[in-house]
Amino acid sequence: MGELVNRVVSYQTANRVWQLRQGRPGAPAPSDMHSRTDSWAAQNDSLIPIADAWERPLFARVLVRVAGREEEGLIQSRSDRLDLGLLYAPDSGSYIGLGLAAEESSSDVFYADGRARGQTFGPRFDAGMVINPTWSVGVRFDYLMYKGESEVNVQTPGGRLNIARDAEYTRQYLQAGLMARFTQAQLNWLPEGSVLRWSNTLQMIQNHHEPAINSIGQATSEPFGRTEHLSLIRTGFNYSQNISQDGLWSAFGEVALDYEFDTNMAFPIDDRTGMVFSAAIVRQIARGKRVQLLVDRFQHTNDDRSRNSVTLIGVIDF
Repeated sequence: MGELVNRVVSYQTANRVWQLRQGRPGAPAPSDMHSRTDSWAAQNDSLIPIADAWERPLFARVLVRVAGREEEGLIQSRSDRLDLGLLYAPDSGSYIGLGLAAEESSSDVFYADGRARGQTFGPRFDAGMVINPTWSVGVRFDYLMYKGESEVNVQTPGGRLNIARDAEYTRQYLQAGLMARFTQAQLNWLPEGSVLRWSNTLQMIQNHHEPAINSIGQATSEPFGRTEHLSLIRTGFNYSQNISQDGLWSAFGEVALDYEFDTNMAFPIDDRTGMVFSAAIVRQIARGKRVQLLVDRFQHTNDDRSRNSVTLIGVIDF
């Protein structure tokens, strides 16, 4: 979900900056607008047995994630998330998860001399199933409710004017994917200790903003109206390889292509086809315990939008 949220914010920022500069000398054309983002994240995902002696085990799930992003000179933000839930495994090849997510977010909006802060809360559902040794499917759905406040400072003939507002919106996120996993058993030309994966994923996000009145009595507005939506399809290949004889160290690389086939936010930036290049190194600590460092480059084909990302990921199952 983080990637789509980043895209929504980049669309919002580009539109607001473009509108702010209209009517000024040297106002940009839509083709002059670009989005360059750097982001980072650190997260840990853990399963804790509750009833693992059962034939159909039940686990508690805890996910902690901290993240930040920056568009230099425009906006800097931070978002911290906690997911608590239950995961039920009807058999060794499937699972169903249900939980609650809570998120604290804040941002400094440099282009409008403003800042924002808010909290998000809501349920999360996910499920997955192994069809056979090669194929599997997965689905995830989040329904999150945001409440917060923001303020900007505007220069007027009478001096600096502070304008504050409350904000409230709902966010729905859906992800559904088909995955394939190939080893030397399926493809004999693969090197020993390597895995080739293919995935095809649908991702959809929708934000619906509630109407509000700001501190000077004006009705607030959003760049793309009360409802924002974005849907994309992504397909890609991932190749991983053991890089130590004991199998405790591995590395992987991934290349993916995506296309935003439905959005109402593609102005002034309209660059919907993108490539994703990823690389990671993984350290297996023990069974169910690993740490990985992941580097991503999101590059859109017209070069109107790009993002660099570094993520530290821990998986510590008990």
